[in-house]
Amino acid sequence: MLKGRKYQVIAVAAALIAVVSVGVATVVDQNKGLPERYHQHEQAQQLADLPEVDRAAASSTSIDSATFASHLPVVSIDTHSQEIPGELVYDENGKTIEGSDGRAVVTLAPDGLKDVVTTLEVRDAQGQANRLSDDPTLTSDARVRIRGNSSRAFDKKNFQVTFVKDDGTDNDQEFLGMDKSETWTLHGPSLDKTLLRNYLTYSIAGEFMNDFVPDVRFCELFVNGEYRGVYLATETVKVEEGRLNINPTDPKSAVTSYVLSIDLSGAGPTSISDFLKYTLRLNKYMDISYPNEETITPEQKAWIEQDVSAFEKALFSYDYDTSDYGYWNYIDVDSFVDTFVLDEFVINDDFAAYSTYLYKDVRGKLVMGPPWDFNNVFDNYKLASPTDKFYLVDRAWYFMLFKDERFVERVIDRYRELRAGALSEEHLNTFIDQTVAYLGPAVDRNNKVWGYLYDVENVDGSQKVDPDERNPVSYDDAIARLKNFIHERGTWLDTYIENLRQYSHESAVKKFNH
Repeated sequence: MLKGRKYQVIAVAAALIAVVSVGVATVVDQNKGLPERYHQHEQAQQLADLPEVDRAAASSTSIDSATFASHLPVVSIDTHSQEIPGELVYDENGKTIEGSDGRAVVTLAPDGLKDVVTTLEVRDAQGQANRLSDDPTLTSDARVRIRGNSSRAFDKKNFQVTFVKDDGTDNDQEFLGMDKSETWTLHGPSLDKTLLRNYLTYSIAGEFMNDFVPDVRFCELFVNGEYRGVYLATETVKVEEGRLNINPTDPKSAVTSYVLSIDLSGAGPTSISDFLKYTLRLNKYMDISYPNEETITPEQKAWIEQDVSAFEKALFSYDYDTSDYGYWNYIDVDSFVDTFVLDEFVINDDFAAYSTYLYKDVRGKLVMGPPWDFNNVFDNYKLASPTDKFYLVDRAWYFMLFKDERFVERVIDRYRELRAGALSEEHLNTFIDQTVAYLGPAVDRNNKVWGYLYDVENVDGSQKVDPDERNPVSYDDAIARLKNFIHERGTWLDTYIENLRQYSHESAVKKFNH
């Protein structure tokens, strides 16, 4: 197992049980043999671990660069007086300007590039508090830009970071204890007043998903000596050892491994016109993220489009559930099951519209994932997410998958299994409580800068959810709302998960049922 890649085996009941898989009876390991996932709040340095003097300093809410101290890792970025590009551009009426591709126009660096070269330092010592006056444990040039979609409008920005050498080439680095790479995101929880949603969801997903789930670490961020609050450093979805480890593309061959993403609606040079897009079952373009625009050949793009469409045509055909032509010949069914259970439980309303990935190793089947971006889950979406309904059963591919009673039974069984472990209310609440305790005074320091966002009168509509009463008024209130959602959602799904069978029940008036 690769260095730094740790996963936690979920505490579920059976080790080996017989289940009926789609098309064939199989014996599977319910724990999937996953190695332990690293949980920062459990295994990293705690405030209580510090010497008394350092513990007192790190308990302070001071955000002055001269007196600041923290038990968390500290990241600092020096832009050398440059503005970090990526801000939204507005017209004279205060509306965001969109380009011909439907994407928002954003600011660029003076040289026309999307990012600027900065100096990034990390202070992540053990056995002492981390201060800006300490010698850094990592120093590197880094290209930095603002990233995100709707979050670009937030006061607290998210950043994309790429470590580079003096000559501008990639500079792979271990970052906050995570595997070496050059590309990372610094997610600044803003709309998520708990600061926890991405950390919680990535961590829980990593306990039971069998494929790559981004690793994450909390830190506190300074930019040009100014405190910016609690951030979550996150691995990006990238094809390389230690992340999405699939066979590399060969430009001499049309047949290739690939990664697809669904995000913004506009078509670009790497967008494909797959069967679901053509038939209007998917209202967003899928873009080829790998191979990238610079390396993909026209033959590879055509093959990827045909390969995805072959699966979708099989799924939406009359023979979708037959042994010779069934959809399971094309996809890793477990990944589709696990993604549904996770995203349905947390109510990821962005699924199949934004922040959705699929990938295929040239020697394997199409996999749903990796999971990405959970800032809006657990009822943190712009509009309310009532806990008493199913959300994803009619999304894209799931519209047909749920016509098959064997897929439905696998989802029900997997949900029941995970509710006894990774998705149990007890496990989630304990995870939340321990993480809040781990963050400790860092929450108060964060709120010295961003606490005004709790007052809906202080912010515009882009930085709050609707209606106003859904916005928490304090950190404790935000945590209580998160736990309440988990209780209500779990209680409803526990009671009604078997109702998923209605979508595969034979009916003379339903389409696609045999």
